[in-house]
Amino acid sequence: MPPTDRSRIKTYVRSLDEVLAGGIPEGYVVLVSGAPGTMKSSFAYSILYQNALHEGRKGAYFTLEQGKDLTLEQMASMGMTDPKASGHITTLDMGNIRKNLSYLQGRGTWLDLFKMYCNNVMKADSVSLLVVDSLDVLEAMAKLQDRRAELYFLFEWLRDLGPLVFLISERPLNFASELPLPEEAYLADGIIVLEMHPTSDLFVQRRLRVAKMRSTKHETGYYALSYADGFEVTRGITGPA
Repeated sequence: MPPTDRSRIKTYVRSLDEVLAGGIPEGYVVLVSGAPGTMKSSFAYSILYQNALHEGRKGAYFTLEQGKDLTLEQMASMGMTDPKASGHITTLDMGNIRKNLSYLQGRGTWLDLFKMYCNNVMKADSVSLLVVDSLDVLEAMAKLQDRRAELYFLFEWLRDLGPLVFLISERPLNFASELPLPEEAYLADGIIVLEMHPTSDLFVQRRLRVAKMRSTKHETGYYALSYADGFEVTRGITGPA
């Protein structure tokens, strides 16, 4: 288990850092889980953006699901356009990897190339936050033969890499089920779950739950999640209809 005395990185999600005793410990691997439409990518990118804007922290966003231009366009539509922040964020996309697949012939696997890109970013800048979007696509491209063992080594490699890592995943996490959770739920140092809850026949509400955060005393209940010039969580939620 990671030590308890490491520094914390703020999420800059209003009220969430108070829930997390000041933020998320440096060097953790945190799973951001949720169905499509729960704003997982925007939530994770916002943490990079706000840290770059307010603290000058270097961040890297590795998108495996859509192109770099589309990702930046989406974030710009949410107002994340300040050049003071964007200059500190490196965005890499799947296209860059596919263009270099020929590099792999006789040199290793797709996962080796992914790691090479991450290492290159770390060497170029002192990156303290990394987002991988998403774990699902990474698995599909890597064609894992032994999921349990290979995920274990992937998580250990990410920890050794150094930055606070957010792994985005659409794999459902049903904590109420008697069935075992997927391996990544046990391997991650933290789990932030984003969900959509119906509040009436016509409306749904985005909610956030910190299901797990090692070395942190926190509540595990749901908070309403909203976005208006930045993300915010509040306790004032309405139960499902």
